[in-house]
Amino acid sequence: MIELPWIEVMGHWLAIFLTFCILSFLYKDNPFYKFAEHLFIGVSIGYVSTQQYYNVLRPKLIERIGAADYWYANWDLIALALTMCMFVKTISARWSWVGRYPLAFIIALYAGLQIVGVTQADLGQQIKRATRSLDASKIDINTADREELARLPGVSPMVAEAIVTERAKEPFTSIDQIAHIETLSAAERDLLAGARGSVTGLDAQATVAGAGKYWFGIFSNLLLLLGLIAALVYFYFSIAHRGAIGVVSRFGVWILMIGFGASFGFTVQGRIALAIGRAQYVLGRKLEAAQREQVMGWLVALISITIITVGIALWERRQKRGSDATDAESISDS
Repeated sequence: MIELPWIEVMGHWLAIFLTFCILSFLYKDNPFYKFAEHLFIGVSIGYVSTQQYYNVLRPKLIERIGAADYWYANWDLIALALTMCMFVKTISARWSWVGRYPLAFIIALYAGLQIVGVTQADLGQQIKRATRSLDASKIDINTADREELARLPGVSPMVAEAIVTERAKEPFTSIDQIAHIETLSAAERDLLAGARGSVTGLDAQATVAGAGKYWFGIFSNLLLLLGLIAALVYFYFSIAHRGAIGVVSRFGVWILMIGFGASFGFTVQGRIALAIGRAQYVLGRKLEAAQREQVMGWLVALISITIITVGIALWERRQKRGSDATDAESISDS
């Protein structure tokens, strides 16, 4: 068993201590939290500055500035001029307006790129999804191509390839036969077994008879269309939201709230996953047994909590003494 070098052990100790420094903000803002925050910002800025120098400035400016035709036929001069304009704000307050031009150029450029990207990725896909047929048919595993098979629950591209190879020998007569393909691994068989289901699972979306309706898919397409129309009606203010329009508008509000709630829940779930990851790191779950005993994360965690707790108590006591002294001075002055 390979033991960790002492520099890595100390790195684990420091990471555990800084983790609890950040968590101390749950109590209140304190010097330990500010120390960890400032350290994180400083290290991040230092790392980003170094990466920008070696990945941007050095290869695209410093190393190319000595070329014979650089000063006559190189568009990098425009970027260099715009960059120098940003530093004018630090030299003269009178000419600080010059720095607005590079900022306007960058904001306009990225806004244009984002508008095109969001339109194609989100709006275009939603329009495409909302304008397609409401019908949803089951996929016939005996005739579907590899791309269609890979969209089925539990069917990976490797499993789809195995299905195509196996059906070439003899057509399937039952969905159950997929899990009995000899070339599948145990993990793939377990994944297929967990994807079975008559509502949204493999049984609901696949067939061997060549016909059938995926009813939950039809319901999903109908709900998507109705929800889209209702949400658009909610934002249509040219007509008073009364009567039937009011009912549809209210349904649109529910659709919007469900969408926002799902987005917020996804964000919270991601943060909880990060918290679980930090807890596993503190407990050493990602280390081997001997390395876990070498780091002793639980002991370092207890020591860190003790140091932070005592430090915050002393800091608050000092703050209270300073406040009392200030009040006494103000009373004596009055």
